[in-house]
Amino acid sequence: MTNAKRIGLLLALAVVALGIGFRVTSAASSSDAVRVAALVNEMQGITPAKLEELQAIEVQPFHLPGPSVDVMRVRLEETYTVQGVGKDTVELTGWIAVRHGASRPAPGFHTVSWQTAVTDTEFVGLDLQGESKTFGPVHVTLDSSRPAIGQVGHISVPEKAIRTLLVANDDALPKKPKLPTVDCASATAACDCRAPVNVKVSMSQLGLEMKTKEPAVWYSNVTTIPPVGQVASVTVDPVVLVSADRQVGTLVSGIVKFREVVRSVPLSKDHQIEVASLGSTASK
Repeated sequence: MTNAKRIGLLLALAVVALGIGFRVTSAASSSDAVRVAALVNEMQGITPAKLEELQAIEVQPFHLPGPSVDVMRVRLEETYTVQGVGKDTVELTGWIAVRHGASRPAPGFHTVSWQTAVTDTEFVGLDLQGESKTFGPVHVTLDSSRPAIGQVGHISVPEKAIRTLLVANDDALPKKPKLPTVDCASATAACDCRAPVNVKVSMSQLGLEMKTKEPAVWYSNVTTIPPVGQVASVTVDPVVLVSADRQVGTLVSGIVKFREVVRSVPLSKDHQIEVASLGSTASK
């Protein structure tokens, strides 16, 4: 087998195994697909103890980092209801992997800088685990069969997300320095992030395997890409959980309490995120 055929086979196997829906349009994007798949595959085999041992990577604030796939060690809380069982808030820990494309000018701008750019993002892997007194073990993973594109930068987010974030960030960082109140107004102003994701939720004690009917949309107000530290991310709309196409529960709300980057793999400088067959997912 020639080297070219070996590379082609590796790419096909990696992308199929991961289930990522982005289109391969060039040699560069082919190489990027292999990098993303390899990193996610590596993380899927890591134990919680090994995850804790990984060294945190510093992320520069107010800086457009360039295309990459980053893994974050995270701690968050999600509130669930399950029909016939009850409601509980569960602390989850684990990792989330996100890829970022090349930044581009936001509508109405012609330059690319922290205050004028939009960067596309996509969840490409996650593994979160927790224990509930009501539900027992809870395991959350990515539903990679239904990808969704997010954005960070000079974007608009709902007013209710802004209000929820103000409360969440004040609770987490009561003594944080005051930043300009207009998002992306300057080179040292926080910008907004909107990150939709479809997930699978397993509650083995209840014999339940569920998935989100629509993407859960996470909002953040960030000074770094990806967001790190105690900067909160929140959901503001409940998301139906289905099993065998029947509603059995709800992801009521979520809040990310802490995260830090532990792995970062650069992608080609012109890497773009093109997700096939999204329908209306990207605009919700």
